[in-house]
Amino acid sequence: MAEHYLGIDIRDEYTSLTLVARTWRGVDIVRSQWFRLYPEQGDEETEDLFVQELSDFIKIGNVKPKEVLLSMPRQNSTVQSFDVPAPDAQALDSMIQLEMDRHFAFPLESMSVSYHSVPVAPNRNHVIAAATKRNQVEKYLNWLARAGLDAAAVDLSLSSQMNLLSQNGELGSKLQAIVDISSNWVDVSLIKGKTLITSRSVPISDREFKKVFFDQDLPESLTDQVTESFSKFLTEVLESTLYGCKSLESEESITQINLFGGGRGVEVLMSSLQTQTGVKTEAILPTFLKKDTPLSFTPSFHMTSLGLGLRPLLKNNIELNLHPQAQQKIKRTSSWMSTAVLSVMTLAVLAGLLLGQTYRNQNTLNSLNRQLEEIKPLASKLQMIDQQYAELSGYAEALNAIERQTPLKLPLLRELSRKLPKDTWVTRISIQQSLVEIQGYSASASKLIPLLEESDFLRDTKFKGSITTKKLGKRFTIQSTLEPRG
Repeated sequence: MAEHYLGIDIRDEYTSLTLVARTWRGVDIVRSQWFRLYPEQGDEETEDLFVQELSDFIKIGNVKPKEVLLSMPRQNSTVQSFDVPAPDAQALDSMIQLEMDRHFAFPLESMSVSYHSVPVAPNRNHVIAAATKRNQVEKYLNWLARAGLDAAAVDLSLSSQMNLLSQNGELGSKLQAIVDISSNWVDVSLIKGKTLITSRSVPISDREFKKVFFDQDLPESLTDQVTESFSKFLTEVLESTLYGCKSLESEESITQINLFGGGRGVEVLMSSLQTQTGVKTEAILPTFLKKDTPLSFTPSFHMTSLGLGLRPLLKNNIELNLHPQAQQKIKRTSSWMSTAVLSVMTLAVLAGLLLGQTYRNQNTLNSLNRQLEEIKPLASKLQMIDQQYAELSGYAEALNAIERQTPLKLPLLRELSRKLPKDTWVTRISIQQSLVEIQGYSASASKLIPLLEESDFLRDTKFKGSITTKKLGKRFTIQSTLEPRG
């Protein structure tokens, strides 16, 4: 008897469904479907359409899935990643709770929160954590309930995609990008193996792209024109994501772009993006499945829902679960002052029990509770000051290290900040021994060389390559030699 699993990938304007089955021969895709949602028509109409389409899909073959796996629109969730020391399981859990308390700016008690931990070195783990508003999760769970289904897990589309890349054998140790394109949003994540470097969602403002995404019979000239423009937009998003990532080495670059989604124009988009970036770009296919996929399976719509459906069947998964009934208990960390007060409270309770003075004991507890509430704001402020001091100390040490290694770096940076005009944005400065390379955008790039030639630290200043026009201004690369005059 085959076991069936249903993956449901909900996006802002469409939903994709993929039903998979595990038999004695292996895993097969039974069928897939995607359908449009029209949120502009109102919440009730959108919900009714979702419930009707999902109910009709389930009725085909009269299949009752053993598990239903759900993902919501990625822009509804906040995703963070960080490394923590892990001498043992208990310490790991405590460290994760501490770091989540620090990385998420909002109160976690009101959110659906989940995390996944991956060992990356002896006594060190990498953590991928996600948080979303609980009412958003409950809204989609209610949609499923109307169709007679309950989700075993509410995951992120990103987890599903990383798991599929792992199954395809495409997760290496080099820096890769996952680009997940829906009709209104593009999600960009940088990864190294199962380590998440950064993840962000960017809205798509190009209205013409939505036509290319959903419509199959558009003129080829229109598809090419819109796709080329959208590829330039994606290139800028990838560049800004890469340059804005502080945890990467200055010379690191993306070695492969993995496309998910993209709709009807994904093939043209893949080729155009590879031409724009010069980076190997692939639209992901389920090559690890032994049997051919059914005709109803469209990779540019169904890869994420496939990954969700396969989640119970794959090993070594990255798994998050934002389902309210499966929430991990995230405790707010307390300061040493709060801990001290709590200790006093405990001693007071014990003394009261020994002496049998219940009435007095209660009064003492009430008084201590009031004192604790008064101390909490002060303790929170002290903890924040400690964190700020640690961060400033880190910055100071980094600057001191730069000064020791290359004494001219800091004076050069100060001079650049004074000389470069306000319409110029520097995205990258590389200093290798005496060779300086400056990249960025400027509304008046041609004026930069004369300004930098007046510097007391640079000589032989010239443009490297050509100046190209982007939305942010003219993109330039300047090369010079670091050598003080006099």
